[in-house]
Amino acid sequence: MYSFSYRRDQGGFDWGEFISGILMVVVGLLLLKHPEKGLHAFVLIFGVVSLVQGVAWIAAYFRFKQFFDWSWTAFIPGVLDIIIGILFLVYDDVGGLTLAYLFAVWFLADSIVGIAFSWHLKVFQPGYFIFSLIMNILSLLIAISLIFNPILAALSMIWLVAFWLLVFGVNQIILAWMHR
Repeated sequence: MYSFSYRRDQGGFDWGEFISGILMVVVGLLLLKHPEKGLHAFVLIFGVVSLVQGVAWIAAYFRFKQFFDWSWTAFIPGVLDIIIGILFLVYDDVGGLTLAYLFAVWFLADSIVGIAFSWHLKVFQPGYFIFSLIMNILSLLIAISLIFNPILAALSMIWLVAFWLLVFGVNQIILAWMHR
């Protein structure tokens, strides 16, 4: 069994974790330095993934159409995924704007759900209810500002990914040293 203790018994440095940590830190720093290129890369990745997913859905349709009556439900999202993938690859500005709005709508949906779920705290702890409600209302205001400012939404998305890469990358580097 391959585990933390196994590595310690072997006495080696975890080069894979170290290299992946360095790469994550470098990519995170590059995203912070060039957020517009990061957004362009996200759009390209999303476009390619959408194309591949579309082809997979259509292949599933042809594979299952003889013995599954509802197989046509795979064909429709397959065509839509291919169209979206092509649009993202051809019109990357539209793709960037779409991702920015999706990011903002995601925050909006989470904020609304957070407000709705805050009410159950009122019964248990009124202080937590007020705190949760205030935080979710602030989150809602941020989400609304992101919807009205898609450039801010796009930059926020890039910054969040960049900071995640930095934090996770530093953690990987530390783990590489800890595993020896």
